[in-house]
This record gives sequence, structure tokens and C-alpha cells, in this order.
Amino acid sequence: MTNIDKYLAHKIENREQTIQEHLEGTARLSSQFASAFGKEKQGEMAGYFHDVGKFSKEYQKRIRAPETTKKCDHASAGALEALKRRQLGVAMCILGHHGGLLDMGGSRDSSEDYTIQGRIKKGRERKIPDYNAWENADLRKDFADVPEMDVSQTPFERYIEVKMLYSSLVDADFLDTETFMEEKQVPRGEYDTLEKLRERLERYLRDKNWLRPQTGINGMRTEILETAAQKGRLFGRGIYTMTVPTGGGKTLSSLRFALEHAVEHGLDRVIYVVPYVNIIEQTAETFRNILGNRNVLEHHSHGMSAGDEQELQRLELASENWDMPVIITTAVQFFESLFHNKPSRCRKLHNIANSVIIYDEAQMLPVKHWIPCVQALEELSASCRATQILCTATQPAITFPGKTVPLEIVEDVKKYYGAFQRVTFKNAGLLSLEAVAGRIMEEKQVLCIVNTKKTVQRLFHMLPEGEKNFHLTTMMVPAHRKEILEEIKKRLHEKKACRVIATSLVEAGVDLDFAYVMREQAGLDSILQAAGRCNRNGERSPKDSIVEIFSLEEQIPASMSQQVGVTRYVMREFEEWDSLKAIEAYFQSWRDLRGKENLDEKEIMKKVNRYAFREIARDFHLIENDTCTIYIPWKEEGERLIGQLRKGLYHKELLRELGRYGVNVFEPHYRELVERGDVELIHGVAVLANGALYHEDTGLEFQEKEGIAIFC
Repeated sequence: MTNIDKYLAHKIENREQTIQEHLEGTARLSSQFASAFGKEKQGEMAGYFHDVGKFSKEYQKRIRAPETTKKCDHASAGALEALKRRQLGVAMCILGHHGGLLDMGGSRDSSEDYTIQGRIKKGRERKIPDYNAWENADLRKDFADVPEMDVSQTPFERYIEVKMLYSSLVDADFLDTETFMEEKQVPRGEYDTLEKLRERLERYLRDKNWLRPQTGINGMRTEILETAAQKGRLFGRGIYTMTVPTGGGKTLSSLRFALEHAVEHGLDRVIYVVPYVNIIEQTAETFRNILGNRNVLEHHSHGMSAGDEQELQRLELASENWDMPVIITTAVQFFESLFHNKPSRCRKLHNIANSVIIYDEAQMLPVKHWIPCVQALEELSASCRATQILCTATQPAITFPGKTVPLEIVEDVKKYYGAFQRVTFKNAGLLSLEAVAGRIMEEKQVLCIVNTKKTVQRLFHMLPEGEKNFHLTTMMVPAHRKEILEEIKKRLHEKKACRVIATSLVEAGVDLDFAYVMREQAGLDSILQAAGRCNRNGERSPKDSIVEIFSLEEQIPASMSQQVGVTRYVMREFEEWDSLKAIEAYFQSWRDLRGKENLDEKEIMKKVNRYAFREIARDFHLIENDTCTIYIPWKEEGERLIGQLRKGLYHKELLRELGRYGVNVFEPHYRELVERGDVELIHGVAVLANGALYHEDTGLEFQEKEGIAIFC
């Protein structure tokens, strides 16, 4: 019998963890995580086999002398053991538990190829370090009761199963290793139960008098809130729509449904997915105020704020695997994690299972990846026990491949749309930029939304200086935009002059209320979102609340031409542009115009069919990565964070905090700024060196006479 206590999985200073301790700890956690989607036996097997290759002499030499010993393959051994038990999915997970899930490859791949097929051949041909110490120690479990992969499954069903199993394994591996490596307990867990969070939401709604019988728009909001609670308890797990007109209180109504549903049906958490990173902070702040800071994770690229270092560490740890009761994240983070292959991005996936997922502004699901995203939604409910809510004022009429037909949560949607019609639409036709600027200056308070950052800046500079005019685009760092939005809200409340020119970033999740809104011709969903910033609280009559649509003489951006064309068709065919029929016709016509082949531009589904995990991760991006981030030393906090960077305090927590001071520019402009010395690289991070390029009114702006254009 082999003395297994001599075989180590981890070693730090004078402390040691045996392989067997690590395998058993990882197997226990992995089984627990995989139970959320009904694969606890496969989870246990993956955890138990993942590191058996560490029983080799080569690995034991490396762990005791890492500086003088080269790396060795320890994953192929565990994969080989899984394959002996006809568990290909488990083998895939084990092979990728450090470097990421591999592409399947083909039968002609050799043992030298970095594919699943190649690594399997490598193991079967015994071209891996000998791990017979494990075999001789008689530690093998037969796992005879583990069911084989269901041959009736579709490739996509198997793909999602492997991703969830992979997530369970890598998170279990990380956590068991973390427990050993950290001498003191790390700040994980200690959250309130969902029952307590439900009670806090109910108390908040009572304190606001939002649950008392009322009349008018407030009465309608109360009805929607009550319906959400009733349906949350009544409806079983599944996919639902929540179609609520702008101003109807869909954010809190969807949260109320989610908490009632989770408590009633034993789900683990609520995940709230927003379309844009620029609207997440307002939603997160609302949720934290209601549910408590320590129960809400705000996970996105703009960083996170916390009261102290320990709290920040707790949030950072929770962002790795989403082990918190309420998660607020972006569509980019959510969907790209589903289709990624790396451990760091996939750790969280198993915590999506058995959750309530709310998609805010569901009409903004990525059209170029429409088919894989819609199929993923259906699979998350079918196999992963998730309940999902497609929440929007402009429901995109999704057709699911498995014939799932979502139930509507809100009763009598037509009644609410009639009650919440608070604006009068006007079509101003074709206008020059000068004419638009003239109309803006005629108003004391006006919001003008245009399609490009360049147009925003040109319009803004046409307005007289000294007037209270505001510019809002993503050329301003998020912290700057937040400050400007607070000033705008204050001036609106005080009925002071307030003229705002912005891109579409103000159209969703931004609580603004103007009497007059101008919107450049765009997609119908964008126009209706813009209308939601007009007479938002229903305090004016519709005839005194104008949303004016105009076209500019300049050419429409190519990326928007199809949407604009379909919108013009709908505006001709329907008298009421915001009717449910008009909205349905818009989305159906747009998708028909794009054609099915353009609803999966990168052919993700074909790659899923051949388990091309690396290819999918490479090709699935909601936002094409042709921009570079420049960090701006804006105000004291921005200067402080960049000062830490200069001191060499380079770590991921600092980069997350710096996200609130970053601006993205196209790569050619970025390179030019670097070459000119306007941007400096500090530890590979781009920082604005020429402060004259960042303006308090407009953010990062170009120097026209010298040919720098930083627009997108």
C-alpha cells in the first residue's frame, strides 16, 4: 500500500495539503454545487478525479522545487479515469480545469494537439506522467451509479451541461485551495436570507405608501406591484414576460416577483441583468438602500464601491463566483460568461442555476447573437432550474426553439398601456443641425437625444456659452456622468434652466422627467425609451408633454440603417407608435429583414455542435473589442487611484475602482494619442497625460486643428 500522506497537492511554507485531502474537499463542494442542476454525482466525480495526476513523481518533484522543475501534465490522468467510466463531459471539465475548456478537435488529432481528442490520445497512449501511486493506494471509487450522458440530448443541452459542471468543478477547486492557502478566514458568506430580503422590500413599499389603494397612475403602479407578488407565489419555475409601460414601476415589481417566487419555490438568489453598464449604478443603489449593502453585489467593469477594505475584499470575492443573494450585472458580463471557456469567467455559472433571473430591457438582447442567446435562456430554465423574467416596456416577442411560450405576469397589459400614454408624438421631419440647436435654445428645459457622440459635441458647441447646457456621452468618465446627472435632476426639480444633449445612454434606467424631448430618428425601441424621459411621473397632460422625432441631413450610421428603415415603416403603418401591435410589428420586421443567418453572425451554434469551446469564447462578444480604455485623473479620487498605479500598487481591485474613471476610444485614435505622448502607459495601463484633452463640459475631446478625432 502506498503512503498517500507523502503526496502533496499544495504546499505553502511549512504547511502542506495532501492530494487526498484536496480531492475529497473538492469533490464534496463540486457535488454540492452541481446538485443545483441535478448533476451532483458527476460533480463529485469531477472533483474526485481532477488532480489524481498529481500522484506522479514528476509533480511531486515540482511541488517541492517549483523553481527548478518544469511543469507537468496532471489533468489528463483524471480525464482518462472519467473516460473509463464513460463520462466524456466530466473528462472535458477535468482537462480544462486550469487553462480553460478545450476545443473537441477531430479523430485525426495526434497526442501532441492541444484539443480534447489530442489530450485523450495522450492519456490513452500513456504519454503522461505515471500516477500509479494513486492506483496502488486503492483509493479509486468506481462511481458505478453515475448515469452516462443522455444520448437524446441536443448538442446545446450537452454544451450547457458541460459548462455548468465545469463551473462547479473550478469553483470547488478554487475554494478548497483557498481554504488551505489562507491562514485566516476570508470574508465570504454571512448574508441575510431571501426571506429577510423579502420582508425588507415589503417594509420599504409600505413606508412609501405604494401598497395602499390609490387612483390614477399611482394606483396602476400599486396594482402591478400586487400582481407581481401574487404571481411570484403562484407561478412555478419557468420563463415569463413582464410587460410594463415606462413609468409603471417594473424594476421594483420584477424584484417583488423574484423574491416572492424564490422564497416560495426554494431558489437561491436573484440575478438582475441590465443592458448597459452606464445604468447599473442607479439600480444597484436602489437595491442596496432597500435590501442592505452586504446583500447586493454590483458586478461590472466600472468597479465597485465599499465602506472599508474588508467590505471591498468581500465584494471582490463574491464577484468571482456570485455567491450572494442579489446580483446586479450587465448583459455583457452575463452572456459572455455563459459562452466563455476560462475558469475565471465560468466560476459563477453554477450559481445561475436555481436562481431567478430578471432581464431588464429584454428587447436589447444582442441581435447578432440572438439565436444562441435565446436558446441559452430556454436551456437555463429547462435544465438548470432557473426562473427567468423578460422585463420591458417593449416586449421583443421571442420565439423559443423548444416551443416554450412564456406566460405574461401582468394582467391586462393593454389597460396599462392606455393609462400610461403620457406623451404626444410629433414628427418634425428633416432638420439641419442648426435648426435643432435653435429649437433647443427655445426651451427652458429640454432633452435632445442623438445617435452619435460626434453629433452631441457639435450640437453642444453650437449653443451659447454661459447658458445652463449639459453634455452627456461615454466620452465622460462614469463618475463624471453620475455627477452631471445629479445636477440635472436637481435643476429639473427646482424648475431651473436645463438643456441636455445626450446619446442613448440616458434612455434606460435613468430617472429623468422633461416636458419636451427631441429624439433623432432611431429604432422604435429607442424612441419609446426616450419617450420614457418625458412626463415620466404623469404630472402633466399628454398635450403638454411632447416627444418630437427628427431626421438630420447627415447620413444615418450604417449600424442603425435597418432599424431606422423598419421604424419609418411602422410609423407609416400605425397611428399609435407606442401601441403593443406597433412594437410587435417593429421587432418582427427587423428580425425578418436581418435574416436568420444574421441572428447568429459568428455561427456560434455550429461551433456548439462540435464542442469548440475556445472558438466560441473567442467569437462571442456582445461588444466587439476594437476599443482601448484610457483612465482619466478626474478630480481627487481619480488622481488618487492613478497615484496608486504610479506607486506600483497594480492589482485587479485597483483596476476595478479605476473603471469609474475610464473612457473607451477606438484603437487607431488610442495609438495616435500614445504616439503623441498624450497618453502614457503605467504598468501597461493607459493614463491620460495631457489633461487639456479632458473637459469639464464634454469629457475627452479631440483637438480639431491637429486632426485627433476620438468619436464612436
